[in-house]
Amino acid sequence: MYPPFDRAFHHYAVGCGEDGALTLSLSAADADTRVDVNGVEYANGDAVVELTGGGDSDVVIKLSDDDRGATYTVHCLPDDFPTITVRKSEGASDILLAASVGAYIAILDTNGVPRLHRKADGNRRFQYHPNGRWPFSYFVRFGDIPNFTDLALSTKEAVMLGWDFEVKDVVQVVPPLTHTDAHDFSIKPNGNYVLLSYEPARRDLSAFRDPDGRSYSVMEGVEDSVISEITPEREQVFLWNSWDHMALEDCTQHRFPEGYAHVNSARIVDGDIIASFRGCSQVLRIDGTSGDVVWRLGKSNRSEADWIASGSSAPLKIVGNPYGEFCGQHAARLRPNGNLVLFDNGAYCLVDPATGMTTRESGVFSRVVEYALNLETGEATFVRHHSPRGAFDRFSLVSGLVELLDNGNWLISWGGHGRDGNPDVNPDDTITEVDPLTGEELLSIVITDGDAVLRTWAYPMPLDALK
Repeated sequence: MYPPFDRAFHHYAVGCGEDGALTLSLSAADADTRVDVNGVEYANGDAVVELTGGGDSDVVIKLSDDDRGATYTVHCLPDDFPTITVRKSEGASDILLAASVGAYIAILDTNGVPRLHRKADGNRRFQYHPNGRWPFSYFVRFGDIPNFTDLALSTKEAVMLGWDFEVKDVVQVVPPLTHTDAHDFSIKPNGNYVLLSYEPARRDLSAFRDPDGRSYSVMEGVEDSVISEITPEREQVFLWNSWDHMALEDCTQHRFPEGYAHVNSARIVDGDIIASFRGCSQVLRIDGTSGDVVWRLGKSNRSEADWIASGSSAPLKIVGNPYGEFCGQHAARLRPNGNLVLFDNGAYCLVDPATGMTTRESGVFSRVVEYALNLETGEATFVRHHSPRGAFDRFSLVSGLVELLDNGNWLISWGGHGRDGNPDVNPDDTITEVDPLTGEELLSIVITDGDAVLRTWAYPMPLDALK
């Protein structure tokens, strides 16, 4: 059982096997204390209680006397539930975490105890939606769709859950779109769904050359990055396409030309969309009504004059960043003060078309970085950053997430090394809470399955959110 018993902790986890068999030896220090287990009262002392109820059952123990009472819950875990270990310092936030844990979706506390869990094979990105019609969602693979590229394109569907973890709705994009992507998903307070797509298209890329020096065709197969909003009745009310807004010369370093933009996050802020485009190493603020680009951030091969000539403003200039730029990022978030925080993977950095070389001014590592945005001066000033243990020597090629806690701390999911990465520099931790002002890591959670450190995305929930 974990964590070790402490009267201040009211939730514990224990492996109960597939049949949920559990033997409890119950006693309380005060002989007058009444002991109740799952609604049945037992004599205080050396009573042994044997329970069988399935590997997902909970055991609720209530202690009471004439003046006081306390309730403790032991959550049974099946044999195949991954192992969770925790390091926690004083000052760690008292919150819950919604996370995919291997084949399971789960609500974890900061002792690593799954307060709720359910098996959902093939699940991706289990999220908490604090302002949505439904509190939870996750993605599952729905099938393959026709594509014009060599990249396999499997579409997903978002599954919405209620507080009871029962399915309430299932949603995909609506025509003319055909592809639903699992990188991010939002439920707006009005009940509308915001979805991402990698939509097959044919585009004129004859101005660009392939690795063998040949020009791409005028009908090259690509996947446009698309953001759409639909109502619960499946009416599309917003549609935005990367083809109309990205400088392709900034997008040649990651799955070009097929997945040239590769949108991987879209967060709603005051009606606008803060979107991350990994393929171009840029973040955009998009007007949620008109679709116009309010601002963009990230190094560019296009001159300011050429940006203006194209009808758009140049990216904000990055100032004071000790490593020059961010690359291949995930999870762009705005703090209440307007600062931008993102997960900088440090991969697929901007490539100079004249030399074919990356413009990154440092080695390969991942971090979370914060910028202060000044739209009047057109600058994004470096504020602070953090990497695991503060060493700037760990690399996550894929995934990665940062969420902003109410106390200003960063909740970081460290992603993984992926197919092309080096496992020797993969982050040791799965999830970390960091005080960005001091760099102190207050909470570290590691999720393992055998020898493998699993990657996930952790979304914060208030401690009292479970109903």
